[in-house]
Amino acid sequence: EQYRHPTRNPEAYWLEAIRRDAGDSRCNHMLGRWHLRRGEFEQAEQYLRTAISSLIRRNPNPYDGEPHYNLGLTLRYQQRTAEAYDAFYKSTWNAAWRGPGYHRLAEIDCTRGEWPKALDHLNRSLRADADNLTARNLKTIVLNRLGRSEEANRLLDETQTLDPLDVFGRFLRHGEIPNDPQMQ
Repeated sequence: EQYRHPTRNPEAYWLEAIRRDAGDSRCNHMLGRWHLRRGEFEQAEQYLRTAISSLIRRNPNPYDGEPHYNLGLTLRYQQRTAEAYDAFYKSTWNAAWRGPGYHRLAEIDCTRGEWPKALDHLNRSLRADADNLTARNLKTIVLNRLGRSEEANRLLDETQTLDPLDVFGRFLRHGEIPNDPQMQ
């Protein structure tokens, strides 16, 4: 998959590896991601859970948080928000997935109207990746919901300085929706 060769199909390799070792976490994870991208959430969940069970067999805090993060996405797409929340939380154990994991937790917090918790998770996400425009823009919304509009405006100013072409930031500032559908 890394080289995206047009005549090679990686899932045949992954399936053969799993035939030889059903618990191979790497190939189960890749097949889970592959099914996730195709919208085949039940199959994705099965492979991802197998990958995770292999990863945590000897250590409850695995080296890589990506399988937990992808399981969180899979569960969220299946409307299983509470389970997704737990999976996203577990992904934050790993530094590489801390920012994305906390960001997803904050999104769920927002849908629940839990604004202080969302702000905490966004702050944690932004400590891992300060330039994440989506997290910065969501934090602007959360700050406004908490009645902290001056702080929200300062953050939006900083975000627009980082990227003046950020579509969502411009929408938050001016309410302008781009005419180009590819930018929406």
